[in-house]
Amino acid sequence: MELINCVVIDDDELDRLAVETYLEQYPLVKLLGSFSNPVECLEITHTNNLDLLFLDIDMPYINGIDFLNSFKNPPLCIFITSYPEYAIEGFETRALDFLLKPLKPERFARSMARATEFLQIKNKAKLYDIHFAEDFLIIKESYDLIKIKVSDIIYLEALKDYTKVITPTKTYLTLSNLKNFFEKLPENRFLRIHRSFAVAISQIRKLEQNELLLDSLRLPVGKTFKNEISKVLLSMEY
Repeated sequence: MELINCVVIDDDELDRLAVETYLEQYPLVKLLGSFSNPVECLEITHTNNLDLLFLDIDMPYINGIDFLNSFKNPPLCIFITSYPEYAIEGFETRALDFLLKPLKPERFARSMARATEFLQIKNKAKLYDIHFAEDFLIIKESYDLIKIKVSDIIYLEALKDYTKVITPTKTYLTLSNLKNFFEKLPENRFLRIHRSFAVAISQIRKLEQNELLLDSLRLPVGKTFKNEISKVLLSMEY
């Protein structure tokens, strides 16, 4: 994989240092610069081949959300902030992730794993395609055409502009966002449970607080999806 060029922007020096320290664990990540506000780094962020942006939201001169929206073709962005109330607005910018301060090593590692996976996918995007039929999908993966039964799909996971298709034997990748993918699937066979997940209804076993139990998996449940999940579970009992 090629080097991942990144920039850190945060008006709190200690928070910047925390991100910089975590990034030292990733040899393929090249830190182009670390700045206290977006104005300081305009030349770097708009003239370099920037892959990944670690961005605070509440900053002087211009906040992180407005700054990200100023890009014609924005880089992959991970927001890092002390204010959870910014989460919805932050995700509407199509940021990859939203981390709350103080940063936790395991949460940062999960976010970096998603970012690395996404950038690997992006580099190979032209090799992926998908076609929908009534009971199966045909996925182009590299130079191969793969036929997948809809009944074999356990769940779907959003990865920004891509969707991962998880089956019992393999995980596939499609160049389609989760919303578009979900809308093309047969009705009443899949259920959105989170902004990043949809599951095959036949795989659902139980709802426990903020998690949905499948046969051997636990997936997070978004608050706005709980009512619909409850309705589906009740209908399954009769």
